[in-house]
Amino acid sequence: MSRTLLLKRFAGFTFVPLVGTLAPLLLLPIAARVGGVDGWYSLSVGQAVGTFGSIVITYGWNVLGPALVAKSSDEAFRHKLWAESLGERLLLSTVVLPVAGVISWALGAEGYKPFTVAMALAFCLNGLTPNWFFIGAGDPRGLALYEMFPRLVATLLAAVLIFITQSLWSYPVLWILSSIVGPIAVQRKFQWPSLYVGRSFTEILRGLRARLGVAGIDALGGVYVSAPVPVAGATGSASVAGSVASSDKLYRFALITVTTLGNTLQAWTLDPAAESPRRRHMGAIGAHSLLGLFGMLGLGLLGEFGTEILFGEAVKADSLTMWFYGGAFFAVSVSTPLIRNILVPSLKTRFVLAGTAVGALSGVIAMYLLGQMFGATGVAAGFMLSELLLVMVILPPSLRHLSRIPRTGSRPSVISG
Repeated sequence: MSRTLLLKRFAGFTFVPLVGTLAPLLLLPIAARVGGVDGWYSLSVGQAVGTFGSIVITYGWNVLGPALVAKSSDEAFRHKLWAESLGERLLLSTVVLPVAGVISWALGAEGYKPFTVAMALAFCLNGLTPNWFFIGAGDPRGLALYEMFPRLVATLLAAVLIFITQSLWSYPVLWILSSIVGPIAVQRKFQWPSLYVGRSFTEILRGLRARLGVAGIDALGGVYVSAPVPVAGATGSASVAGSVASSDKLYRFALITVTTLGNTLQAWTLDPAAESPRRRHMGAIGAHSLLGLFGMLGLGLLGEFGTEILFGEAVKADSLTMWFYGGAFFAVSVSTPLIRNILVPSLKTRFVLAGTAVGALSGVIAMYLLGQMFGATGVAAGFMLSELLLVMVILPPSLRHLSRIPRTGSRPSVISG
């Protein structure tokens, strides 16, 4: 891949997610003030439950899919991957959506339970996203057209309607519509590939079993990624949970930089024709580490002020809470190239699964116990712990595998050891 092409791809994968990230900054401040503490908490807990549901529905395709697409130049094979993934995810949706509805109803604030369910279902449908396909194909234009544009329209329209009607309901309704438009448009682009014809139920189950390891990693990671707001609601008041929700929202906005960098560098790092494979891996790791450091400092120093400006005085985060979220940001940025570029492509997912399991179990317990003792700050500390434990588990095997990647010449897609 030429330097010019890499720069163009970096620009595309930077601009598209950036627009998608900035758009909610027009909606969420309005929603926080219209909904008040209870409405803001219910919106956030619905998003949290829905985010976990979307991870289950995605079933590891967002991790494994880009690498599979990036390593193949056969368009027919790529379209087959897309159809296989969408068929699996639609089947999983029939199970996940009812469960998410029940959980979100139980966690929602009084007077906002139906709305909390709607938010959860809307964000569950994020699991149908086509973004992983266009990331693997190195196609930021497709990402913009089939993912960012529908989300952008839904977000901006919802912001206007919430302001006019002083009701939050337009957000989940429009988000559901935007989640459906993208996959349908991709199906049309690929000339409606069959989702199930030619595949028996046994074959579908075989495919699900083949991806169970990666899906399990994703689901375990989703437990602690989605846990802070629900745990804060279970251990404290709605105001405490609202403060955690504000911290969590700002942290999620910041994470788009990690996603952008990871999406941009993955195809470049895994290019089978690379002349310096190990150097590319080291470059990706170095870039992510530097980004993690800057992100941690930014969240710690400016996070409290940022949440107050964005979401209001009533639900702003405190400085110490944001420093803990900054530590989590650093850990996520460091772990991203290790997982996406080294361990998953080399099929060493057992290490990622082990690290994620340790992080999920220890982190959720720590969030709950520390949340009872220290409120929002304790929840944030437990969340940071979960991400740090993941890094500690996956770092040694990642470095061992990195040492076996050749310095020069093409390399095999899977290196044993």
